[in-house]
Amino acid sequence: MQDSGHIPVWADQRVQRTNARGRHIYCEPFKAWIIEQATKPGMSMAGLAMRNQVNANQLRRWVQLHRRLEGDAPMPRLLPISVTPEAAITESRPASGIEIEINGAVVRVCPGVDSEALRTVLDALRGIAR
Repeated sequence: MQDSGHIPVWADQRVQRTNARGRHIYCEPFKAWIIEQATKPGMSMAGLAMRNQVNANQLRRWVQLHRRLEGDAPMPRLLPISVTPEAAITESRPASGIEIEINGAVVRVCPGVDSEALRTVLDALRGIAR
């Protein structure tokens, strides 16, 4: 691969140590620098990772964690819900579908539900339990 000169390369020490399983423990200054480079507009995260000898998936995880810690992560899209008394639930139970109980909340899933919306609701309920 020919060097186009557009992807920066870290010139100092990258790896602090390597553990017994052969996994690298990276230096904090390197991680901060590569995350900063990866979040620049137009930067190829895969190219940056490759040029700096880091697994691209690892770099993506570092960037996601950084965004969560900085509050830059997009908030999950929450759906409007309504709370129904327990007696009404047993009377209007759907003929098909499933019910999922998480952390004391019952989620009734009817046929044709949007899978991404369901995943968002379940993730939010799991987050409450933590």
